[in-house]
Amino acid sequence: MEDSHNQFDFWQNTSKCIECIYSAALFDRWSLFTDKVAAITYSDKVSLSLVNQQSAELLLYSIKNNTNEPFTANDGVRLFAETSTPASVLPSHCYFCQSNLFVENIVYQMLFSVSKGEKSHVYSEQELATLLCLLPHLINALKVSTIHEKSLNRLEVVQQIIEQGSKGIILYDFQEKIIFVNQFMLGHLIHNDFMKIVNNDLVLTKKHENIKLQQLLHQAAQQSSPKINSITLDNQNGSHALISITPLEKKIIINSGVATTLMTVNFEQLMNWALVAQEYQLTNKELNLLKALYKNKKLNELPEKFGVTINTLRTHLQSIFHKTQTNSQIELMIRLSMYKC
Repeated sequence: MEDSHNQFDFWQNTSKCIECIYSAALFDRWSLFTDKVAAITYSDKVSLSLVNQQSAELLLYSIKNNTNEPFTANDGVRLFAETSTPASVLPSHCYFCQSNLFVENIVYQMLFSVSKGEKSHVYSEQELATLLCLLPHLINALKVSTIHEKSLNRLEVVQQIIEQGSKGIILYDFQEKIIFVNQFMLGHLIHNDFMKIVNNDLVLTKKHENIKLQQLLHQAAQQSSPKINSITLDNQNGSHALISITPLEKKIIINSGVATTLMTVNFEQLMNWALVAQEYQLTNKELNLLKALYKNKKLNELPEKFGVTINTLRTHLQSIFHKTQTNSQIELMIRLSMYKC
């Protein structure tokens, strides 16, 4: 390196490219990588491909081509996956790296090529050093990607994390520690009294609910097949949240960790029960029954809770139907949705 400024640029550019490799692997958008390499090394052409050697299936192909000429690596010089320049690598306008990746008894062939287009435009020492620094990271990221090549689960979960705007999402690693929380979840943690995050753990306010949550998280970490378990949280204000915990059959890589469990949290808006009672002239017994039904409780589960017979509850429910001008519990729930704050 000629001076400290150039050295700083070199490491800054190389770090950006390494970040781009793992982002591309996570989101299956390898054009991010080929575009970044072209910009940093002033390459006219950058190509990356991955082929399953056993099935001859092309799993990945990404190219950045600023010229109309066909892309070939025939005139290039072979690169190696070391972090320093091997003596056999000579100044050239075109380099390529062809490498076999062995993953779960399957052989994949990677081909990575760069070109300045014209033979008179050779790569500088810094540009060549950048390419050589990238190779080990590129090979490692591709190996991880091939493990998950058939994992629609991974892609769907990542897409859900990015786009979900009405549901809290938390990802846990195999040690049952949080490695990702989406913005919707963070926003609602501030405004609810159900839960909080302490030392990278989600802690529920009610002790018995928190114990159950930890048990379900532990069960999810031990399970190899997906099975959704849920907890419903409620408070005296009539609002509630539904937590669903799902073990991931196919693990996903995010934030430098491996996620093994997905938790989703649905926060229900507060119900204006005072307005409901006033609007339909409900008695206290009818209102309490309505609150219980709203929390997904079944009628035959409530006699012991209210200290009455099932027939008494049916009488209260018929009265509610009459006052709200509904004919079923489904219609009743639809009607109640109009009274959320």
